[in-house]
Amino acid sequence: MSVPVFPESLIGLQRASNDAWVEVEAHRKTVDESRRQAVVPESDPTRRWESRQLRPWTEGEDAEHERLLAAAREAAEALRAGVLAAGLTADYATTQGLKDAARA
Repeated sequence: MSVPVFPESLIGLQRASNDAWVEVEAHRKTVDESRRQAVVPESDPTRRWESRQLRPWTEGEDAEHERLLAAAREAAEALRAGVLAAGLTADYATTQGLKDAARA
């Protein structure tokens, strides 16, 4: 099986999509860490096994997450349009090949 060669523009779209989703996940992790830090440990040692209630996301955190999600969806849609415009099928070989090429 030969390794497909993708145009650099398509590899760039894959990288942009990857980066956008990494930003979404990094933001979620940052917010979750902040929420964990805000939890005050129980003073009762017999309750240490209970899970602690995390604070809700703030409006600002939620708005930023929505903005990042919209950017990630836009990047994914641009990638899909690029794949179709290149005359490729969005099958496993293309998807995995692009991901591998973007990592290289």
